[in-house]
Amino acid sequence: MNPSAVSTDIRRDLVALLPRLRRFAQTLTGDASAADALAQEVCARVILKSHHWKGECRLESWVFNQIRVGWSEDSRKRSRQDQHTRHDARETGGDANRVCKAFLGLPEGFASALLLVDVEGFDYLEAASILGIPPEVLSFRLCAARLALASQPPGLAEKRA
Repeated sequence: MNPSAVSTDIRRDLVALLPRLRRFAQTLTGDASAADALAQEVCARVILKSHHWKGECRLESWVFNQIRVGWSEDSRKRSRQDQHTRHDARETGGDANRVCKAFLGLPEGFASALLLVDVEGFDYLEAASILGIPPEVLSFRLCAARLALASQPPGLAEKRA
């Protein structure tokens, strides 16, 4: 397959992945506009670096990992004041966003772990690889995130059979 065909396939696949990438980016950023900017930046980077993807893993795993790496790099650049401002903005809003706030209000890394495993369907090893953590840490984060969401006030947490 020639390089332009691979690049075209990656672009097509990125379009299909955009909603999932945006959700994952939002678990990292806690803010919809920052998530959009992160997803856009990472998609552009993935297209430019598509020659680095050799097909050893699923494309979506590679792209999700690129989002995590991009967020980590951006985190180093942001100041503490910026983080406080974003957290305060997330706390304001109507009742329609209570579930979203509860999910995004989980401790750092917990919402991302929960999203990758329970929503996106990645297995534990793949999700741990995307997040750059050992599988045992992923298991801990999943358990803690599920317990935190289950302990929310009635009406916020979904009742399970």
